[in-house]
Amino acid sequence: MIKVLVCDDDELITRKVSQLIEKINCENELGLEVVEKNLPNFILQDKTSFDIAVVDMEMPHMNGIELSKKLMEINPDVIILVLTSHSGYIDSAMRISVFRYLSKPLDEERFNRNFLEAVESFNTLCKTIVVEKADGVFIVKTKDILYIETLRNGSRIVTKNMEIKTSRKLSQWEEFIDQPHFFASPHKSYLVNMRRVLNFDKYSVTFEAEGSPVTVPCVAQRRYTSFKKQFFAFMAKIDT
Repeated sequence: MIKVLVCDDDELITRKVSQLIEKINCENELGLEVVEKNLPNFILQDKTSFDIAVVDMEMPHMNGIELSKKLMEINPDVIILVLTSHSGYIDSAMRISVFRYLSKPLDEERFNRNFLEAVESFNTLCKTIVVEKADGVFIVKTKDILYIETLRNGSRIVTKNMEIKTSRKLSQWEEFIDQPHFFASPHKSYLVNMRRVLNFDKYSVTFEAEGSPVTVPCVAQRRYTSFKKQFFAFMAKIDT
């Protein structure tokens, strides 16, 4: 179930957007739950986590940027689409990593396209893998993986807050994860998550992890150039 917030102080717009989303949901069987709000300050009492939010920029008591920040405090992965009739807010919206900026009056075709892209992004962001071991089963979000390292008898998955040794080979995990835009191999024995990379050089990669950054010597010099190209391509895709 994907939980969607629609918040606009104009009840007619809130209802129209909700109806568009409900139509998309029926046509694509997405499993969406839509919640409508007409005042943004609901967030001060209601700490519900939303996966996707469509918010108006100009609202009383709290504008769309302030509401978006509150939503991100509850769920850092929430995907925000902003509605506004004033282009002056674009810079502010971009500073908080808004997914899409949509002008009023709404273009229905454009809204449908961008909302489906938001759902696709959510599904990619929240993709999980199941790691089964003798002592239990672990559910891991691919976005939380720092890197996967080859071991003599399998591999080691290192996430932002834990490590799991598995019997699967690195190549098997790469095929199973199937996210070539996010994962790259700077060394034949490592698969790294570019979403977690803070910086790198010809010898090592520094990852964003819980507590403090983690630096791992996982770059082969002969793969440095190709890895750098992959990383720049990844960053360019994020920025568009």
